[in-house]
Amino acid sequence: MKNILRTLINDDQISLTLADTTELVRHAQKIHGLNRATATVLGKLLSAAAFMSAALKEDSGEISFAVQGNGLGGAINVSGNQPLHVRGYIENVSVTGDEQAILGDDGSLTVVRDDGYSRPFVGACAFPAPVTVEGILEEYYRISEQLPTFFGCVVDFDEQDNVSFAGIAVLQPLPFADDRTVASLPKGDALQKIVRLIASVGLEQVAIDAFSAKIDGIKSRRLTYTCNCSRPYLMQVLTSLGEEQMRAIIREDGAVRVHCHYCNTDYSFDDKDADYMFKK
Repeated sequence: MKNILRTLINDDQISLTLADTTELVRHAQKIHGLNRATATVLGKLLSAAAFMSAALKEDSGEISFAVQGNGLGGAINVSGNQPLHVRGYIENVSVTGDEQAILGDDGSLTVVRDDGYSRPFVGACAFPAPVTVEGILEEYYRISEQLPTFFGCVVDFDEQDNVSFAGIAVLQPLPFADDRTVASLPKGDALQKIVRLIASVGLEQVAIDAFSAKIDGIKSRRLTYTCNCSRPYLMQVLTSLGEEQMRAIIREDGAVRVHCHYCNTDYSFDDKDADYMFKK
């Protein structure tokens, strides 16, 4: 099922992205054991990564960003690519509080974007006040990309604290957009209210009803929570240790152990694996 769309609205002056990220955020909650507070923060950032990934032009394009603050959640890292494989993690999964408590009141967002031309762009911004996920994202685009961009992010829960719906709307005026059009765009709570309509009527209908989008201009795709780690990939990485060092670790610890934070998966490599990796 396609769960993200992009189109132009307001006489092609505004880029609109809408996504139903429920499946994405539910998967993150399950594999990381997130509660309401941490699922809300990481879920919104995963949704933002979906938007940034969809904006990449080349097939090899990648995006990653790190949130470093003095909040209870610790470090948060999220990444995605042009095929819309998105992943992420938060360091402390069980802490509680509002978004500012999880993120902190002092910190930064650093974004690395590789459009596929081997010349990555690095941008950053400090946390604005008050601290919210949407506020940080909007500050980043204002400071580092010099693009006024408006985010509406939603993560809702059922009575058992499981994610019941997650979604995002992003409005990004193009350089020639007039001030009157920009001023008329829904922002903040109004944009979040529109996002929640996705759960009942779907992406395309929200684009048409709320933004007067033209059906023939809508481009829809599918995004998933996908980690790029695997045993073969990690074996390639571990060969850089060299056989002598890898054998020494195995002798001391019984195995070389690797933990992937993004998918919360543990890998173990023993002498048999080393035999395969370093076979003559």
